[in-house]
Amino acid sequence: MKKNFLFLFTLCLLLSGFTQIQAQTPHPPPPVLLIEREDIKPGKLPAHTQEARAYVEVMHKANARVSNGMQDGRIAMTPVAGNQNEVMYVRAYMSFKDMESKNKENEKMATGMLKADFDNLPDAELHASQRTIIASLRPEYSYNPGKTDITQARYMTVTTTRIKPGHADEYWKGVREIVNTARTKAQFPGSFAVYQVRAGTTDGIYLIFRLMKSMDELDFPLTAVRDAMGKEGREDMDKISDRSVMFSETSYYAINPGLSIVGPDFVAADPAFWNQKPPAPATTARRKQTARRNGTQ
Repeated sequence: MKKNFLFLFTLCLLLSGFTQIQAQTPHPPPPVLLIEREDIKPGKLPAHTQEARAYVEVMHKANARVSNGMQDGRIAMTPVAGNQNEVMYVRAYMSFKDMESKNKENEKMATGMLKADFDNLPDAELHASQRTIIASLRPEYSYNPGKTDITQARYMTVTTTRIKPGHADEYWKGVREIVNTARTKAQFPGSFAVYQVRAGTTDGIYLIFRLMKSMDELDFPLTAVRDAMGKEGREDMDKISDRSVMFSETSYYAINPGLSIVGPDFVAADPAFWNQKPPAPATTARRKQTARRNGTQ
């Protein structure tokens, strides 16, 4: 586990996260993302929350020592619908070049002045598996990217789509010309940022992110966009999808402020939300008292 913490810290210090990009370009999605998906052992999510919080505290300490203003950041998310044992972290990057240069610049901090802090982190071996994915923005495939300010978002949908080899151009041309046109016609209230996976999983994977201020944005009728395509558009897009898509899966996530690492600009946007911390772990006595109160003991 400590090796995992050190690995994540090294990645974390590659360059500034969402907070730095927010300060420079408030609206467009970041050019490069690093997505960490952690599969937690069943029944271990409360313990994992405490370990993750300890990591957040170390990172706040690290950021306080950064003199060049390039603080680390990450957005943490927990499932609303999807793998209920999963926690996902999303980190933002300005470029692959920055990723490399900031990694070299900050490795000394990870293995030097903060080594003792990492050695003291909890080590409960709570992960069943972990995967790190690097993806780059495809703005030409996206729809109204940047419409929702990340500081105001409370939920995120992530659609994982795998396109058959040789069919990416055909599929995304259909999305641009048929689906996105219909979204505009139907006055679809949301936006989508499309990222192409560059490393970390199977080839041909695209991640489609939608930020939401509230779950009520999902009340928009599912049929509205298809109706706006018209009969010919629907038939054409269905044929394109049948030829092009191997699989597609959507998960809903809630943004978890207590496990996120954000800068002053995020906190200033909504202090009550971004200053939240996970609850303290229940003591044995408190667990027994709760069980008696709930009639389970």
